[in-house]
Amino acid sequence: MDNVNFMKMFLTMQDMSMDNSTSIKDKVKAKERIVFATHGIIKPSDWAELTDEVKLNRLNKLQTIK
Repeated sequence: MDNVNFMKMFLTMQDMSMDNSTSIKDKVKAKERIVFATHGIIKPSDWAELTDEVKLNRLNKLQTIK
């Protein structure tokens, strides 16, 4: 299993551990810890300027990589 598949697995487990009352900010914080710790994935230079909704959308798209 390669790094991206491990990342996707941990993101899925993270999704299962959060309930519906978890704030978007907390979801982004948890997911970005996993994603940006993955070898080969670099945080975009404009990441701090994006809204949490856009960040979460981008992080969720990573789970669909094949």
